[in-house]
Amino acid sequence: MQSGELIVTGKDQVIIKLDSLPAEVKCYFKNDIEVVPCNPHHADSLEYEVLEKESFLNLFDKFVLVIKWHVHDVREIVWQAAY
Repeated sequence: MQSGELIVTGKDQVIIKLDSLPAEVKCYFKNDIEVVPCNPHHADSLEYEVLEKESFLNLFDKFVLVIKWHVHDVREIVWQAAY
């Protein structure tokens, strides 16, 4: 199992090398914030996917986890890859 936490702001992405193809991946914001009804534009977004990287030089870095976010404040993201 591989896991970690990210402290993020703004809009960006990160690419994490995985040991192999995971059976399950979880990725979520650590503390959910409550969206105020009078400010519906404050919703943060989080996307993730596992991709197979084309690498002929290093077979151990074949799979990567790509995490993308767009947040309006400082947030923490937790990710876990189970094999």
